[in-house]
Amino acid sequence: IYNRASADPQGKPWDKNRILIEWNGKKWVGNDIPDFNASAPEAGTGPFIMQPEGLGRLFAIDKMAEGPFPEHYEPFETPIGTNPLHPGVISNPAARIFEDDKNRLGSHTEFPYVGTTYRLTEHFHTWTKHARLNAIAQPEQFVEISETLGAAKGISSGDKVRVSSKRGFIRAVAVVTPRLQTLMVDGKPVETVGIPIHWGFEGAAQKGFITNTLTPGVGDANSQTPEFKAFLVNIEKA
Repeated sequence: IYNRASADPQGKPWDKNRILIEWNGKKWVGNDIPDFNASAPEAGTGPFIMQPEGLGRLFAIDKMAEGPFPEHYEPFETPIGTNPLHPGVISNPAARIFEDDKNRLGSHTEFPYVGTTYRLTEHFHTWTKHARLNAIAQPEQFVEISETLGAAKGISSGDKVRVSSKRGFIRAVAVVTPRLQTLMVDGKPVETVGIPIHWGFEGAAQKGFITNTLTPGVGDANSQTPEFKAFLVNIEKA
């Protein structure tokens, strides 16, 4: 948070037990350095320094492609097939997606589980699979699933599995873990398949598959960030 917001208009901390900055009558003091122009409180400097008026905004009038107010949309590949908040508009109508990518979107009836991608502590993108120490720490591509999903599919830790989406498939080793839990979404159980991103091509680590074989070509309406954190997959023993 912008630290001027931690003090009231007179410069006194809202919470005396967690002081970031405060006005002592002559200057701003405390556990942080002012992130504003350090004027006295009577100058009326607002805390939200990224806006010209110094105020926070609930309505981003000219900042969002689908604005002005944030809204919940399901991913283009939704595991529940609808948007509980407004069924008439399921996914973001302002998102960027090309026609060819639309034709390769899967449905929750064919691909019933949510895939999500992430990084590991031991690797950085796909680069460190070329480094021997990193390859020793995490040598082989794996995916994580819940104990509930493992039991339902007859998959144990160490089994080879095939994870597929409408766009392709990868093979990896299964890790059955309580780190992942069954989620209840709109009254329906939803399972997640966690997929680290670091393999593909050759390196010091064992050969693996390119995780983005599975992911959809959808870009966020405002940042163009790809929709790699929620898409639909299936998983079976390989």
